[in-house]
Amino acid sequence: MNIANNRQIIKRSGLVTRQDSDVAAANLPRIGDGNTGGKPFLVPIALIHESPYQSYPINPKKVEDLAENLKKNPLSSPIVLRRKSDGELEIIAGRHRLAAYRLLNRLEIEATLRSLDDDEAERLVFYDNLLGPELTDFQKYLGFAQRKKSKGLSQEKLAEEAGVSQGTVSRIMSFDGLPESVMAELARVPSAIGMNSASEFVALAKTNEALAIQAIQAIAAGSMNQKSAIEWMKNGGKEKEKAARNGINSVIKSGKRNYAKMALSLNRMTIVFSDDKSAMDNWTKIEEMLKETSEQAKKQHTD
Repeated sequence: MNIANNRQIIKRSGLVTRQDSDVAAANLPRIGDGNTGGKPFLVPIALIHESPYQSYPINPKKVEDLAENLKKNPLSSPIVLRRKSDGELEIIAGRHRLAAYRLLNRLEIEATLRSLDDDEAERLVFYDNLLGPELTDFQKYLGFAQRKKSKGLSQEKLAEEAGVSQGTVSRIMSFDGLPESVMAELARVPSAIGMNSASEFVALAKTNEALAIQAIQAIAAGSMNQKSAIEWMKNGGKEKEKAARNGINSVIKSGKRNYAKMALSLNRMTIVFSDDKSAMDNWTKIEEMLKETSEQAKKQHTD
């Protein structure tokens, strides 16, 4: 969709009331002028910068879904920006909407401007996403740790500021004390360890950083879950093969639908298909595969 058509959709949606939708960044209110009163402006996307307070990455799947929707529909709500003291425009809310517009090669996006200092911007960016499903426990920890460091807040104050229980903040802050190398690996795979396992994992990681990194990698690869990885670390990395075989789960997809679920526990494997027909269709194939592998095992044993 070209920019001219995009402007027509925006105008019809009622999001922009100005007759001239070519609003240059220089005409946007500055911080000293206060908020825009909720009135959206068309802003050149090239002038918008990321916020340094973001603690989690963009979700590509969410961006693709949004872009597909925005091919046919106008933006439901404008993104939120602030103008920093150096004049740059910084995004506060709406990163996925902005990324979707970029994916569609659009040059402008509707936005509202907020008058925010650095502390207010940090709070809005983090707490706006705090309860979102995209944020893992470790990413929440990074946000809380940043607030704690920049403002010297206690866990009690963090809980009060976030509007969550002190117990929740305490469990999230259990990631404190992770060795730097393990912290870097967990940042790469932030879903590997949850807050309920964090305290035990941190204690083990302090005694053996290399083992902790291997555990994160094993969880990411699907060969261990959090429970089996921690047990493996407790055993000093011994019986790794046994731990890896115990508790493996896999879901086979057919499009967006679950086709089959597989589980492995030591020498026992189970496969649950989504329907009877799929199970019958695969019975002979699995039987033939097992016969073939048993013959190979027999030959190797004989040799």
